[in-house]
Amino acid sequence: MNSTSVRSGGISQAGRSLSESGRRVAGPGNLDDIQKEDARRWICRACIRKNNPHPRHFEADGIHNAYNHLFNDHGIRAPPGMTQGTAEKKANSKGRKPPGQRTLAESMKLDLHDPREQAIANDFIKRFDKEHFRRLLIDWIVAKNHSFSIAEEAELHAIFDYLNPSVSARKANITHTTVREKIVAAFEQHKQKVIEVLGKAPGLIHISFDGWRSGNRYALYGICCFFRDENNMPCKITLGLPEVSARHTGPNIAAEILDVIESYQIQDKIGYFTLDNAKNNDTAMEIIGGELGFVRARRRGRCFGHTLNLSAKAILFGHDADAFERRISGVGPLTEAEHLIWRKKGPAGKLHNLVVAIHRSDLLTGMLRNIQQEAFNKSSDPKLNARKPLDVILDNDTRWLSQLYMIRRALLLRDYIERLIAHHRIDFEQQNKAKRGGPKKSLTLPFICQPENQLSDKDWEVVEIFAQILSYYEATIKMLEGDGQIRKRKRGWTGSYGNIWDVIQGFEFLLEQLERFKDIAKDFPDTEHFRININLGWQKLNEYYEILSETPIYYAGLALHPAYRWKWFERNWTDRPEWIDEAKNMVHDVWRFEYREAALPGQEPPAVEPVPKQRKTSDDPFQEYLKRNRYTAPEAGHGGLTSGEDEYLHWITHCESGDGSIDDALAYWHEKRFKYPNLSRMALDFLTIQPMSAECDYSLTDEG
Repeated sequence: MNSTSVRSGGISQAGRSLSESGRRVAGPGNLDDIQKEDARRWICRACIRKNNPHPRHFEADGIHNAYNHLFNDHGIRAPPGMTQGTAEKKANSKGRKPPGQRTLAESMKLDLHDPREQAIANDFIKRFDKEHFRRLLIDWIVAKNHSFSIAEEAELHAIFDYLNPSVSARKANITHTTVREKIVAAFEQHKQKVIEVLGKAPGLIHISFDGWRSGNRYALYGICCFFRDENNMPCKITLGLPEVSARHTGPNIAAEILDVIESYQIQDKIGYFTLDNAKNNDTAMEIIGGELGFVRARRRGRCFGHTLNLSAKAILFGHDADAFERRISGVGPLTEAEHLIWRKKGPAGKLHNLVVAIHRSDLLTGMLRNIQQEAFNKSSDPKLNARKPLDVILDNDTRWLSQLYMIRRALLLRDYIERLIAHHRIDFEQQNKAKRGGPKKSLTLPFICQPENQLSDKDWEVVEIFAQILSYYEATIKMLEGDGQIRKRKRGWTGSYGNIWDVIQGFEFLLEQLERFKDIAKDFPDTEHFRININLGWQKLNEYYEILSETPIYYAGLALHPAYRWKWFERNWTDRPEWIDEAKNMVHDVWRFEYREAALPGQEPPAVEPVPKQRKTSDDPFQEYLKRNRYTAPEAGHGGLTSGEDEYLHWITHCESGDGSIDDALAYWHEKRFKYPNLSRMALDFLTIQPMSAECDYSLTDEG
């Protein structure tokens, strides 16, 4: 350190202030002389510069202790001609350098007997900030989801020492225990800031939670919240990952959720919940609602993705799809009993057996690759010549998206798979010939070669229809899976995924597609799996569609979007006028009892923000469906409200010509908040509810 004076007025030391009557630089230029009354002490300037909250200090009568501290803790030597501490003298007598200086000197090719080069070494060590290094290391561990013990890896330490020998010199490496302690300390340090941000949120705070078991068998519940900041921009944050060590009953889950909510002091701001369809969530919501003062059914939304999963599994596997899933181990080779269970599930089950057999056999995988490569090499098409062989894709038990990916790849490889089966049978029979040349009578063919396990032409047609159906599910889930935040997307458009106003439309779109495939199924002979399963998928979807009427979430989310309004319902529910009346009454009750008379803080009008661009073209069938259902009626007047006029009634009867092109409903209501102060608050509250609980899954899987 240099010998410039430090500002007068006092140096903070462990919560005390030491006033100064004088100050001088002592020793090797790294100690400051401070005095309080008759007591004088040396304080380490190197500690102060590194923002150490507890800088080392020593009695003025014993300067050698201070010198030893500089040498041992900071690796700083005494300049030539200055007094050396006992630690430095002892090190010199044994030919030892300060911790790390030997490596540092060697790596930088410094001569420590040269005062100038020794000063360079001292300065290099002083510039290394141990705490900053540790923060960077912990940030990396957390961001990349590494095991805490990676901080103890010798190979990583070697990299650090190569880049900067001061890491070991300053003992900056940390253990897995320290990593955990510092992460917990950082969480507690920043939690108060989160509490302040949530406290300033202008609207309701919505909650999603879901359970998950980690690889080391910790049962965790991810709890996420969604809210608007002071500029009405949608925000999200993970509030906690509490461990539920007891049984996952509704009361136990509710207790953990309530503890987290109370710890952030947001009990009075809780809005709506988006959860999967598990029964224990119903019980948990009863308890949470009783504690926070709301009716469970009105505040409980259902994860759209979970509903689609149930419907898709019914299409693929028919009755008792969940029970079927529980019967399948999914670990190790298929047993004969499991093989039979899958085969009974129709073409999709038979295809699963075939893919598993190929995937788990190096021989079959190699044969499939060779068959493809031979075909590519024989082709006169240069594009085909350049192709690389593909492997089958193994599905994840009964997860419908993995089934779709498995089916798509199998359809692409169908010709090669059929050749593989034929070649495999020939090879097997050749290897198991009887003495007279024919196949052995007791010979049992491999599973995939047995006629009853092979897919017929009709089976392949059914599998192809399944792929078409699930492609519509995939298009829908991609639109609903997101956090509702506006971002710049591909092809130059700006928009959001995961919007609550798309849920009802998602149900309608998929039910419409299934009705169409019901008609297609009538023309297929002997397809009980196909025809019945489509009906089962339709029934499961319709079951949860009707449950939407328990809460105003979905009605308000769609009706308060300026591009849809109540016109969507009047256009699409023409044969269900009682549904329309029920929906309108429910939303109007929320407005009348919860928002119409609500007092709002004063706000200053902002500059008008540009409307985000719409996507001009799309090959996504669900996005095209959403476009077709926008309300594009001519302008119906949009004058100001008269004194005492109801905001909600005024808005639903006054539309503007550009409403049908609005993509960012949140920006629309943010702009309208001065004309419709209470209604805009209601709209923004509902439009920020999540259609899926996927964010909880992300937070849990990110934790490894």
